[in-house]
Amino acid sequence: MQNIHPIPAAPLDFDDLYRDARAHTPNLNWNYAAKGWLRRGETSVLFGPYNSGKSALVCHLGNCIVTHQPFFGARVRQGIVLHVGAEAPESVLDRMQAFDLRCAAGALPYIVRMKSVDLSMRNQVDKFVAELEQLRRDCSQPIVLIVFDTLARSIGTTDENCASAMTGIADSAGHIARQIDAYVMLVHHTGKDAERGGRGGSALRGAVNTEISLCPHKGAIVRVTHEKQRSMQKGEAHYFETKAIILGQDEDGDDRTTVIAVESSKPSEKDSADNRNAASKYDTAVLTALNIRRLTGFGGADAIQTRDILESIPPEIFGAMSQENRMATIRRVLTRLSNRVSPVVEKVGKDWRLISCGSHGVPPQP
Repeated sequence: MQNIHPIPAAPLDFDDLYRDARAHTPNLNWNYAAKGWLRRGETSVLFGPYNSGKSALVCHLGNCIVTHQPFFGARVRQGIVLHVGAEAPESVLDRMQAFDLRCAAGALPYIVRMKSVDLSMRNQVDKFVAELEQLRRDCSQPIVLIVFDTLARSIGTTDENCASAMTGIADSAGHIARQIDAYVMLVHHTGKDAERGGRGGSALRGAVNTEISLCPHKGAIVRVTHEKQRSMQKGEAHYFETKAIILGQDEDGDDRTTVIAVESSKPSEKDSADNRNAASKYDTAVLTALNIRRLTGFGGADAIQTRDILESIPPEIFGAMSQENRMATIRRVLTRLSNRVSPVVEKVGKDWRLISCGSHGVPPQP
């Protein structure tokens, strides 16, 4: 029998440009931010419809990291969280008050940047990296998570549908992640067709390491799903629900609230059926309120606020649901009605407007 002698790996003198796989030793260190979810030095897009709990979930993840608590049962690496509040920084600060970090033993800083960073401008990106390096030195702690909330407010005038431009945005996010050895998360909205993922072209989705989607169930439960994991196995879906927390009272003595994400179990089939029935109930109530407004003379030029609809619906429809969750439920219904093949309403800024549908009024079916 002929003896087979392995040929040794060839020495390649190309400054590491070429490597022989026979000489490779795998790196078994995941260097995770949240094990099985997020790896430091990588990037992701977290996307979902408006008012689906994106910021609430991000703040929950951040709280887990700064306080060293599991995230949906996954181990986390404790460190600093840097949240770029490009859209509503004060809201992020309010939301984090619900976790009472000042009294949390061993909690590390949760830093909110009060102004956006334009990821399309290299000089702003470089300045931001320098700020992070200074922050890391000053705190003598690693930065584990960096959040851009939202992506739309972090790209200047860049066209979301331009593939080359959005690839450049992803490159900037990746550069920050590698320079700081942190995980960079881009919070994004879905387009009209939620099944197609984040708003805009597909180039961004292809360029990031991980995609995480939020899908509201018919009710208060939201499903969290790994749509893409480039370097890890995709995990199973998880669930959370939003909970209103009272921050205090305003100048009129009314409660000021914020919303946090609370981890939940998968809804049972009965719960899912109940949620579908509840969604149908809410759709019917909102459609009835819209029909009344149309019959009383409101047209397409008249702005409708979510609160206007809420005030037109009998309170018993919502039961014990908080005021904030009632508003969020109505906004979800209005979003569904605007995304129909034959939409009933359209969103204009923060308001809504009826879409003319002839003399038959708003369609009665949900």
